[in-house]
Amino acid sequence: MLSSNKIFSLGSLFFIVFITTLRADNLRLIREKSFQAKDWENVYVNASGADVKVDSWDKAETYVKIFANRRAEDRFKFSIEQEDNTVKVIAKKRGSFFSWFGGGFDVRIEIKVPKNHNAHVETSGGDIYLSNLFGVFKLDTSGGDIVITNTDGKLRAETSGGDITLNKHKGEMNLSTSGGDIVCKESSGDISAETSGGDIKLEIADGKINAETSGGDIEIFYNGVNKGFEAETSGGDIHVKLSSGFKANAHFETSGGSIKNNFSNSRSIKTSRSEQDVEFNGGGVKLRLETSGGDIIVE
Repeated sequence: MLSSNKIFSLGSLFFIVFITTLRADNLRLIREKSFQAKDWENVYVNASGADVKVDSWDKAETYVKIFANRRAEDRFKFSIEQEDNTVKVIAKKRGSFFSWFGGGFDVRIEIKVPKNHNAHVETSGGDIYLSNLFGVFKLDTSGGDIVITNTDGKLRAETSGGDITLNKHKGEMNLSTSGGDIVCKESSGDISAETSGGDIKLEIADGKINAETSGGDIEIFYNGVNKGFEAETSGGDIHVKLSSGFKANAHFETSGGSIKNNFSNSRSIKTSRSEQDVEFNGGGVKLRLETSGGDIIVE
């Protein structure tokens, strides 16, 4: 016989599944609009708590669809308009401050644009998905995740609490989250990655690297010429893998952990328990790795 606690837990699980399914089923298409578009034009989204997805297609057209549940449809102001070379998509809460309480709002925005296109997305709490685009990108969410796939150009992505994930990006990257993880795979270009509490994992080629976290681990696999390399964490470990021809004047420092330099062609300049200065392949641009309490491993 099931105990009352188990029955309560099962009941709670079924209730959560029911509510999630109900919300998904209640989403319906409430706005759609298309515009003729040229390369290097812009799409701008300003939304209250909506998930936003921007993807490319082969048409010279910008096509916007807005989905919402009944509660959001009643309490939001929606608009899709074109001004000069920019399509603007707005989904904002309206009414008095007290009418915002109670939750239950569910909005999703889906946008198709030509492959060469710029995107600026702001959402107060939803997730942002960007894929298959060449351009300039500015992505900002107050609490959601940001996922970027197969993009090329100048990128700035910021979230107050979610994770940031990049797959196959080329170009300058500026990534910031107040509490989530940052993961970047198969990408190239200068990168600045900063999180207040999460981990950072980068697979990067041919760029300047700056990685900083207040409490997590840092793992970096780098292939290419040294253009500047700094990684710092207040409490985690740092693990770095470099190509064999990497040249650097390297400085490693840890307040409470150990330092293991396994790089094959290195010459020690200065060594102590907590600090090391070494040359890789005769020296080069500065490489600095620093942690307040973790280990440092270089290979």
